[in-house]
Amino acid sequence: MLLDPPGPRGKAQGMPHWPYVKAVDAALTKRGIPPGTVRVGHHGLERGLTTYMRLAWDVSRTSGRGGIRLDWEERQGWYYALTDLHPYDVLLYTVLTVLRAPMAAPETVADVAEELVRHRRLPDQEFWAEWDGAREVRAAAIDFRRAHLGLGPAGHPGPDRGSGTREGVQLTIDTQADTYEQAIAALRAAYGCGPQA
Repeated sequence: MLLDPPGPRGKAQGMPHWPYVKAVDAALTKRGIPPGTVRVGHHGLERGLTTYMRLAWDVSRTSGRGGIRLDWEERQGWYYALTDLHPYDVLLYTVLTVLRAPMAAPETVADVAEELVRHRRLPDQEFWAEWDGAREVRAAAIDFRRAHLGLGPAGHPGPDRGSGTREGVQLTIDTQADTYEQAIAALRAAYGCGPQA
């Protein structure tokens, strides 16, 4: 069962990676190893508004003396943690190198999770398959970030943009001197958007 982050359920369902979360959760449930906790969200502007999911099995759901956690980050892919009896006591946290695609196929995520949850070990093989819906989720994530910056969806012409084709835009932001507000204003100006009301 999916457990959303604090707040209304619609908030998690509105996240761009929600279809991937549902597909992974369904694959794990079908395998008989549903996580006890699923957290879904996005990081702040300092981390580029990238999306994440966190799946956790406490000690009561694993074969070992502690818990297992799988973390997915939109750009980095999958990580795993071995936890002690208390889920916040992390014994090991590392990249899940056997999942080679950042948005690995849910069935392969379930293969790896099953080995970790039932046997506390990783499979001997690597998985290269990417999820069929990855392209759509990536496009939704781009539009999600653009919306947070007050920009229209990518690939769709906005007001006074004609056919949507335009010359390239080059923008340099000095992260040492420019403030966040100046950077956002420069982005909006470069894309032809006025100040946000």
